[in-house]
Amino acid sequence: MTDESMANKISYLQMIQSTIDRMSTMSAVFKGFCATIITGISAVSFTKINKWILLFAVLPVICFLIIDVYYLQLERKFRVLYDEVRSGKHKIDYDFTPPNTRILRNKDVGIWSCLKSPSIYLFYGPSIVIAGIVVVMKFKGVI
Repeated sequence: MTDESMANKISYLQMIQSTIDRMSTMSAVFKGFCATIITGISAVSFTKINKWILLFAVLPVICFLIIDVYYLQLERKFRVLYDEVRSGKHKIDYDFTPPNTRILRNKDVGIWSCLKSPSIYLFYGPSIVIAGIVVVMKFKGVI
């Protein structure tokens, strides 16, 4: 491999890695917003708020879950692209289109495998349970 092609490969890999890093950062941002919403739901539940409005407050948590799973899926696809470029299976064309999910059947890039990721279910599972408990308690008149 020539010095120029090696430099091109390194720059392409760095570009892919920066995309992966941005997606990881966005996942942390989503989790921060979600934690803020859960805290707000818990705090507001002790006031005289309409219980139906409190129920709608849970909707953003579900939306953040969906967006976070989407970003995790994209991140995993870009990791596959990174590995293919690294190993020489993908040509250096500076194309940032991640591989299609149907092509990557043996890889863990599907929605269900992303939902089974500990970074998803260990955060959003308890978040949804806590929000659900607060809403149920509000509807039953406990709080």
